Amino acid sequence: MKTWRPSLGAIVWVLFFLGLSWSDWRLVMINADGDPALHWRIGNWMLERRQVIRAEQFSHTRLGAPLISKEWLSEIIYATAGNRLGWQGFVLLAAALVATTLWLLYRQLRAQGVAALVATGLVMVAALACSHHWLARPHLVTHLLTVGFVWLLRAGRYRWLPVLMVAWVNLHGAFFTGFVLLGCYVVGSLWGWEWRRAAVLGGWLAVVVVVSLLNPNTWRLHAQIVEFLRTPLLAGLANEFASPNFHSAGMRGFVVVLLLLGVMLLWVRPRLTPVEVTLLAVWGVLALRQVRHVPVFTLVAVPILAAHWQTWLAGRDWPRYRAWVAKLEQMDSGAAGGWAVAVAVALAIGWAPRADTHIMPERFPVTAVEFLRAHPAAVSGEMFNDYGWGGYLMLALPERRVFVDGRNDFYGAALIEEFRRVDAVAPGWEEVLAKYKVGWTILPVNHPLNQLLAERPDWPVVYADAVAVVRVRVTEPHRGQSGTS
Repeated sequence: MKTWRPSLGAIVWVLFFLGLSWSDWRLVMINADGDPALHWRIGNWMLERRQVIRAEQFSHTRLGAPLISKEWLSEIIYATAGNRLGWQGFVLLAAALVATTLWLLYRQLRAQGVAALVATGLVMVAALACSHHWLARPHLVTHLLTVGFVWLLRAGRYRWLPVLMVAWVNLHGAFFTGFVLLGCYVVGSLWGWEWRRAAVLGGWLAVVVVVSLLNPNTWRLHAQIVEFLRTPLLAGLANEFASPNFHSAGMRGFVVVLLLLGVMLLWVRPRLTPVEVTLLAVWGVLALRQVRHVPVFTLVAVPILAAHWQTWLAGRDWPRYRAWVAKLEQMDSGAAGGWAVAVAVALAIGWAPRADTHIMPERFPVTAVEFLRAHPAAVSGEMFNDYGWGGYLMLALPERRVFVDGRNDFYGAALIEEFRRVDAVAPGWEEVLAKYKVGWTILPVNHPLNQLLAERPDWPVVYADAVAVVRVRVTEPHRGQSGTS
């Protein structure tokens, strides 16, 4: 029986894979924003033409401009999954990435001698802290590769770092995370007067930076990311670049991690190494500045927490604790052969709810798009759209080009400033619409521009429902055609 019994790590993988692909979380993963649709559309463009995209095709505001895709390979993989299984393909791929990240974190803790009970508990805490960012987007690759980088660095197995970086730089734009992790090890080693180790790590950092140029855009990818990070206007459009809101439910896991860290420092009082202090300080500051760094901080901090909590707990003479440790150690003795059964069952069952995985019409202008596709002559000229709907409109209404979408790093500060002028109905908004030959708008019902245009006879409604309003610009006032749903 032991041969076919899955290990505790395999159980963790199946638990999270099935939990995400079965539950209503699958709808959150594809409906939180328009980016999943955006990546599907771009991935399909590359699949159809069998080439990496290099010029803008989807917006009328920057049509034909040089385009640097930060996650071209992930977009192809996601699009392939979507083409095979619809939106459930996106969910299954995202669920597999999340489950594999947590499984790999568990295996890392076990490899460094942490008891199964402590490892399981900390993995669950890590899951809670990372869950706010479990969306069907390429950034999940960064979580997985962060665990890989941290494991290799803690184990001193540096030769595999360049291999992971080559994959990372082609899968997601947050590959700079790897540079920061290695940089923390270099600084920590210098602080601890480990000159030889610092020199070795500095050499590997140089190698990792060089191999990161092995992407279709070489150094231009790095330049675009640096420009984006140093332009607050661009980052300000995305919620993930805001500071954590500790009153929100999504930050409860982060609070638990900080609490465990605080109790450890005040009660356990471990002798943290300079590298550990550097890692916790750098990623702690980044996490407090931008919520997108909370998962990375968690995945960096948990192995440090695990090592010191394990050392402290090993010296406690608590019979009940030792009994639970022994019980979970026995559960974790299952052979790897159990993976074959576990994965097969998980995949087979995971496909079942694919028909129920859909874009939510109460979140996106689904019925408005249906109207526009059935009545293409109802609008003319170029579109002005809601920022959060841009990615969805790219996929659902490919015959029309959007004004803007979630790729704010591509659009640049100048265009984003023009978009925000219209979006906030600030002085000069009409000049921006005229500049880009905007002939119609598709916006949420309560959008400020909708409320203003309601008083303008030259912007009649051609379609309206409880989610979206479509208006057209006319040279002579008339009532226009209206639709409801």
